[in-house]
Amino acid sequence: MTRPPRRARAVDVAARAGVSVATVSFVVNGKAEGRVSPATRLRVLDAIAALGYVTDASARALATGRRRQVALLAHDMTNPFTAQVAAGAAAGIAEATEGTGHLLLLLASDDAEPDTEPVGAATVDGVLINYPGTLPAGRPDLPVVHLDDPAAGGHQVSMDVTVGARELAAHLADLGHRHVVFLDSNRPWSTFAERRTAFTGEFTRRVPGAVVTGDRSGIDLAGAVGRAAAALEGWLGSGATAVVTATDVQALGVLSALATAGVPVPGRLSVAAFDDIPFAAVSAPPLTTVALPARELGHRGAVLLSRVIDGTAVDPAPLVLPAHLVVRGSTGPP
Repeated sequence: MTRPPRRARAVDVAARAGVSVATVSFVVNGKAEGRVSPATRLRVLDAIAALGYVTDASARALATGRRRQVALLAHDMTNPFTAQVAAGAAAGIAEATEGTGHLLLLLASDDAEPDTEPVGAATVDGVLINYPGTLPAGRPDLPVVHLDDPAAGGHQVSMDVTVGARELAAHLADLGHRHVVFLDSNRPWSTFAERRTAFTGEFTRRVPGAVVTGDRSGIDLAGAVGRAAAALEGWLGSGATAVVTATDVQALGVLSALATAGVPVPGRLSVAAFDDIPFAAVSAPPLTTVALPARELGHRGAVLLSRVIDGTAVDPAPLVLPAHLVVRGSTGPP
């Protein structure tokens, strides 16, 4: 009886191409840029084609005939921050499955309590949740990774918004501000509570007699414009010299309302926020904001979820990504 031919291994590809096994790994995992020259990469690809080399992930996909399916449950896909998270998640799933085919299901909802039954009913392998306080219905055993939800248990990827909030508070204090309006989100999510608490604590610590006036709006553009227009007279009358918003979208709404009312920024009111979405750099004026790595959040979450699905041992501690302040033209002395 003739034995079936042995499946080619990475070491065989390396020997044929005259490179190390590590170089083969960089090429097949899409990490060759900056590490492997174009000529060497072509040699590796030629060797892969000649030997019929198939990665382990590819073999699994061929054996099962099924692509990996992951759901992303998110809030408002029209929000640029959420869109960046989704883009990062798609890239992370593609990386984790080594290009063998994957399906990312986007489930977006603006409801206070989103319907998660479609997630439970779908034939998904795991769920990324970028909607704080939410769990998929009917699938208690489903692998889950929470994104940007410091209060969530289990596997999660968050961002160090506390550090960024403190940097923003120090920036406004150093400019000489003493009275700030904090336009919070009307969503009771832990990420927003952390931003507000960290900013307020650091600002009042640095500024004797500091005043932080709380306000709220939706985290959509129309909601923020409406709230800023309605509250502007009160803000100015109270002596506030700066407005900090929980998100960049709210800040863009505030800037629009101030422009309509003829209030100069930062001459009369400074404006700052959190997120650093692409529009922040081109607003009028460009927005000072705490940069939060939205795309990396989705990417790292997807890679972590894939490891959990595969049964790979993972660190149970939350993965926390760094945040930092980006100073632009929307903040200045009072």
